[in-house]
Amino acid sequence: MKKNLYILMALMAVVFGFTACSDDDEATGTQNPETEVAGTYTGSWHQVLTNSSNEVQGEEFADGTVVLAPNRQWVVDVTLNVAAPVITTEMKDVANCSGNSESGYAMVNYNGATLGNYSCTVKDGAMTLIFVTTVKDGRRTYTATNTFTGTLN
Repeated sequence: MKKNLYILMALMAVVFGFTACSDDDEATGTQNPETEVAGTYTGSWHQVLTNSSNEVQGEEFADGTVVLAPNRQWVVDVTLNVAAPVITTEMKDVANCSGNSESGYAMVNYNGATLGNYSCTVKDGAMTLIFVTTVKDGRRTYTATNTFTGTLN
């Protein structure tokens, strides 16, 4: 009787040992989003200049490129190439990068020395980047909202 009990227990151990959960370890994100967004994006700049009363004082348009390059894990270097009259000198900054291919990637930096507060999203090879700067003209101060929309080359 004991021998049959041991055989039954061993058989049950073997049967339950081959039982497993489904293989659902497919991750939708990446641990290296900085490499997923890297590249040169070509598109259009739109700048809206407003005064302290938030009245539009002018608009500028230009074609240009933005380059995202991997810096280290979760970080990208952002380069805005000259696109006069909106971007008059090359500008560089660093951004924190997160996200995945399904929901899109987000790049933000709240302490950037060059661009200040800005945000950038990339999804399906399309980029939208927005940053705001203050422009002084004599005693007047204006706010420039700069928007880039482009696609990965």
